[in-house]
Amino acid sequence: MREEYDLKTLKIKRRGILPSLKGQSPEQAQLKITIALDDDLVNYFKTDAQQPDTQFYQTQVNQTLRQAIQQRSVSHDANMDTIKKVLLQDSDFIREIANKIAQQA
Repeated sequence: MREEYDLKTLKIKRRGILPSLKGQSPEQAQLKITIALDDDLVNYFKTDAQQPDTQFYQTQVNQTLRQAIQQRSVSHDANMDTIKKVLLQDSDFIREIANKIAQQA
C-alpha cells in the first residue's frame, strides 16, 4: 500500500440518494447504485430505448423491477386468500382452532 496518496486525483463513488432528490419522499427518491446485469438484458433495454418516444433504459429497468414486485405482491395476496377460504371450509381445522382457543381460556 502506498504511504501517500494524491487526494486531488482520488475518485469518490457516491452512494445513496441523489443530492437533487434529498428531502423528497422515499417513493420519489432514487438511489444511485452499481449493479451487475447480464449483457443480453442491458442490450435489450438499450435497444428498446433507441426507439422513438421511449424512456431511458435505466427507467425501463426500474419500471420492470417495480412491476415484478407488484405482481409478486398481488400473487401472494391471492394465494393467502385461497388458503384462508380452504381453511375456513375445513371442519377439522375449525375444530382444532376451537380446541386451542378453549385451552387458552
